[in-house]
Amino acid sequence: MKIGIKGKIGLVALLALFLFACATSIQRARYFDTVVQDVAQNNFDLALKKIQEARKNHFYGENDRLLYYLDLGSIYHYKHDYPQSNVNFDRAEQTMDELFTKSISQMALSYIMNDNSVAYAGEIYENLYVNVFKALNYAQLNRFDDAFAEIKRVDIKLRELEDRYQKAFEEFNRKDTTGVKVHYQPVHFYNDALAHYLSYLIYRADQRYDDSRIEIEKLHQAWQTHSDIYYFSMPSSLQKPSAPDKNYLNIIGFVGKAPYKIAVGGLITTYNGYLGISDLSVPLALPRIPFPGLKAGYHFKFAFPVMRPGHTQINRIDVFIDGQKAGELELLEDMGKVALKTFRNKQQMIYIKTLVRTVTKGILAAKGKKKLRKKLKANAFWGAVLDAGIDLSVDDTEQPDLRCWKTLPDECLIGEFPVEAGQHTVDISCYSNNGSLVYQKRFARVPVKQGLNLIDFATLR
Repeated sequence: MKIGIKGKIGLVALLALFLFACATSIQRARYFDTVVQDVAQNNFDLALKKIQEARKNHFYGENDRLLYYLDLGSIYHYKHDYPQSNVNFDRAEQTMDELFTKSISQMALSYIMNDNSVAYAGEIYENLYVNVFKALNYAQLNRFDDAFAEIKRVDIKLRELEDRYQKAFEEFNRKDTTGVKVHYQPVHFYNDALAHYLSYLIYRADQRYDDSRIEIEKLHQAWQTHSDIYYFSMPSSLQKPSAPDKNYLNIIGFVGKAPYKIAVGGLITTYNGYLGISDLSVPLALPRIPFPGLKAGYHFKFAFPVMRPGHTQINRIDVFIDGQKAGELELLEDMGKVALKTFRNKQQMIYIKTLVRTVTKGILAAKGKKKLRKKLKANAFWGAVLDAGIDLSVDDTEQPDLRCWKTLPDECLIGEFPVEAGQHTVDISCYSNNGSLVYQKRFARVPVKQGLNLIDFATLR
């Protein structure tokens, strides 16, 4: 049986469909790049408008609803609309809780289904920073009890999530039928400095000085136990106790763009009993993978997500109070480092899953192409079109999952300055490595009194 006109039209339509899908994916990525750029330029209203339009145009699909809430939550926070920020962060956390257990199970059991086809449940660091931002929002609203509840959730989550991933790896190995095993590498990150810093400020403002002292001790422990994340000196304001009879103005600044995921592509070559990896688009040291029962002679393309460090143009932040330089902000948390460290705990599973799925689908596709060519008696040209259609269908289901919270900042800096009670004008000036002014912000008529005096700002530059 030869390919008829309907069959030829069908093959061409199939190719056109996959090309359209690729174009739509590129269009979506470029659209969100403009949103991030708007946020970086502090055009928050325009960014919010684009996000709402993206939702209407289905750029945030049902499987991406978590990212929609995360982006809204962060941008409303940057606008200092703390109630609306928490409305969306509440929705984000509810979505994470709803999806996370399900996604862990799917991650462990799914060899055929691509991660893009399931609802995005968030990474560990995204789970963590939702509660941190909620705590900061509540602190700004003077809802201290609610802020404490969010900070407590951070500590609980860091342990819960590690336990869940441990069980997921065990389930992955138990259900595996290929003989390819993965080994879990615990993160052991249980002490987030930003969360403890917020707790310290609130306890001190509430005149619970013993509790605030304990939070300072926990901050010291973070520097001692997580030196890979807290690789810099502890901010000077945390190294000596503050005088309880003074008024302080505390400033928190979020800068830079958070880490992002990129696709690393390469070539799989099958040998008897193992896989060889070559031609990687990014230099990575990947060992050959044992694969019992595999036969030699197949070649497949593959791609999987790798997280790249975030970046910021800002090297120094000066603070002026009533026209006089009061000091500089100091780094409290490299949020990008937290993201990179916590993402690594499932990187090996993603890598192994991608290879197993690619090889399984690739072998089935190769056998299918051979049978279909024979059945349809396709000539060289239409055989090539048929092969291309099948290859595209396989490639389309193997797009790496690059979803992540793109409006998250990369670094958190802090400063503490003793000031007299009353109203003050505060100016923030951010400079690049070469001393160029990158960003300025003025806070006029900032009230300072006994208790918590906290201002925060953000720029993704």
